[in-house]
Amino acid sequence: MAANDAKRERGENELVFLALGGLGEVGMNCYLYGLGKGGNRRWMMVDLGITFPEGEDDPGVDVILPDLKFIEANLRQLSGLVLTHGHEDHIGAVIELWPRLGNVPVFATPFTAALLRAKLADYGGRLKIPITEIPMGGRFQVGPFDCEMVTMAH
Repeated sequence: MAANDAKRERGENELVFLALGGLGEVGMNCYLYGLGKGGNRRWMMVDLGITFPEGEDDPGVDVILPDLKFIEANLRQLSGLVLTHGHEDHIGAVIELWPRLGNVPVFATPFTAALLRAKLADYGGRLKIPITEIPMGGRFQVGPFDCEMVTMAH
């Protein structure tokens, strides 16, 4: 049996997808990709957005945020946050929720990083988020994940 087959059999290369928001709805995009087995799984978060309430079901509610309880219970395994683009449904919850993520690094294209920095300035500069700018087409590592920023139309 080849080494990769043995690892696959033990679940060491298991890839897991978990949506904390944004799946089956418009807005509040927040996804986790996990690689590894059980308690040794490393997680990468993709996007951390908001959604806006619709209709009369949410009186007095301005925005709705993803539920981070799962990843908060697994913060040691969270490698980073990758922002795909600068729409509010992808970055709108970063300022509110990033402090709960254990100071993980944030990766974004220069334009998305500039939008996030502008939001931080509006917030008064009290929050210092470690943003790493990745050029379009650039490759980078987030824990065990090899990522690339690909140019595409929304």
